[in-house]
Amino acid sequence: MKTLPLRKSGPLVEPFRWPIVSDQDPPRALKTLGQIIDNDLCHRCGSCVGICPTNVLGLDDEEFPVVENLGACTDCDLCVKVCPGDEFDAVGVARQLFHTTPDIRDMHGHFEHAYLSYATDPEIRQRSTSGGLVTGLLVSLLQRGEIDGAVVIASDPVDLWKGIPVIARTEEEIRKATKAKYAIAPTNRVFREIREVAGRYALVGLPCQIHGFHKAARLDKRLRERVAVTIGLFCHAAVEHEPMRYIWNHIGEPRHRATAFISRFGKHSGTPHIEFEDGSTRPVYFPEKKGFRPSSMEIINVLYRLYTPPRCLTCYDSTSEFADIAVGDPWMPTPSDDISFYDGYTFVFARTHRGDETLSRAKEAGDIDLIELRDSTARRANTAMGIEK
Repeated sequence: MKTLPLRKSGPLVEPFRWPIVSDQDPPRALKTLGQIIDNDLCHRCGSCVGICPTNVLGLDDEEFPVVENLGACTDCDLCVKVCPGDEFDAVGVARQLFHTTPDIRDMHGHFEHAYLSYATDPEIRQRSTSGGLVTGLLVSLLQRGEIDGAVVIASDPVDLWKGIPVIARTEEEIRKATKAKYAIAPTNRVFREIREVAGRYALVGLPCQIHGFHKAARLDKRLRERVAVTIGLFCHAAVEHEPMRYIWNHIGEPRHRATAFISRFGKHSGTPHIEFEDGSTRPVYFPEKKGFRPSSMEIINVLYRLYTPPRCLTCYDSTSEFADIAVGDPWMPTPSDDISFYDGYTFVFARTHRGDETLSRAKEAGDIDLIELRDSTARRANTAMGIEK
């Protein structure tokens, strides 16, 4: 069946006519969704796709929602109700989670404790973006039976630069999803699988995706009960597919031997690399243009500024303020002389009691280490990113 776009010149992107004068009019919910998308309010988080009870929606090559089965739409409006790009009740969610009213001037958000952390498994710590806290924690939760799977971003088997949301159900699958993927990915489309398959799940997502989860969980009991913990990632902005696709297509012959595309190789702050089967790596460059060849570091610094999705520019949440656990890089002075961030450390906010207990149990199991920070120290960290956001 031919898909129908919900942006640009798609037939569903039309001015509203009210009242509806014909049974042949497109479903009102889809037209509303089309207005959200066409006005650059779509995060491309995948929430609308994952919540649809009749599988009406799919995704195009840029991860925008498209209509795949128009005849199945019941106009239930769930796709619009879960959209975090349209609106998000920050005050209501904060009161529900933290029993407090958020201060819009506070870029760090509410938290019970702040930590520097790392996975105690040396391989996880070494291969991860920062300290391997997320991978180490997920493996710990899975091994101890606290979860049946984790929502993570794996790599597309063909276009290695592209992230694919999956539910990892084995330690091997979790380990394979290690490292950040900067190209925008619709994590919340897996809501469909969570709703269909009973179990306990950890959800790892960007701030907008955590917003979408809270909106969906209010409306769907299965999501509310089956997601055991949310782990939010600090986010400056996502990156459009266009530059990642361009880089990948211009790598040349080595891309045919690559087994992984790493958006950030190395610690603090890292650069794009490709990895080969023997474990060796090489940095990624743009082709030379008029005698200038941008370095790998220049690529990572420039891409998110030139290719930021429009909705990211109006998002205020840089530190995943509504997740149980929020994680990012430790952009701060080292708190003591015996700590080197080049060894790999993750900055962590335990925002809820559930999040703090989850971390504590993993530490007791010996799977992660936690170094508690003073509140004042934590609130001085990552301020540049928060201000720019």
